[in-house]
Amino acid sequence: MKRIPIYNIVLGESSGIKKMSLVEFPAVESDFIAFEKQEEIKFSYDEQQHIVFGCALRADFPIYRYSERIGEYYVTFSKQTIKELYEKFMIEGHKSVNLQHETDTDGVYLIQSFLKDNEKGINPVGFESIADGSWFVAYKIENPKVWEQVKNGEFNGFSVEGFFDLEKTEEEFSKKDDKEELDELIDEMLK
Repeated sequence: MKRIPIYNIVLGESSGIKKMSLVEFPAVESDFIAFEKQEEIKFSYDEQQHIVFGCALRADFPIYRYSERIGEYYVTFSKQTIKELYEKFMIEGHKSVNLQHETDTDGVYLIQSFLKDNEKGINPVGFESIADGSWFVAYKIENPKVWEQVKNGEFNGFSVEGFFDLEKTEEEFSKKDDKEELDELIDEMLK
């Protein structure tokens, strides 16, 4: 069976997040919540606000990738790396958002950003299974076209776009479809 390597994302001098993107299939495998109908609200937002909330980066969660240079591989973001990326992102005041990593858009604004921290009581409802140290964001969508695309299911989550360095680990998967092996490795990494 083919073994697929795992790389940790590490920060170098030029590393960082360039933009946040609304995407159909988020690599973190966690869809956002679109606060539009009263019964879907898990926070104090009302249906008029057009807010999406969800996970931008999951701590220690293997994300499948492919490149010509490496071939098939997985990447993970450690809790510490996410903290550093989050702080850099907030300090630099990134405001640029794009759609599917292709088209810049306007009328989409970051209104909330935090790291999950159970010890401090920061554990968003509906995302309890996501590891501590994961990064959550909320965006207000004032662009009517983008809001319609969210409502129609064209965008379901967030994806970070940036420049990152890779550090190879000793861990591997036998294949990307082996969900059971992936779940076991994630459990082991979170211990």
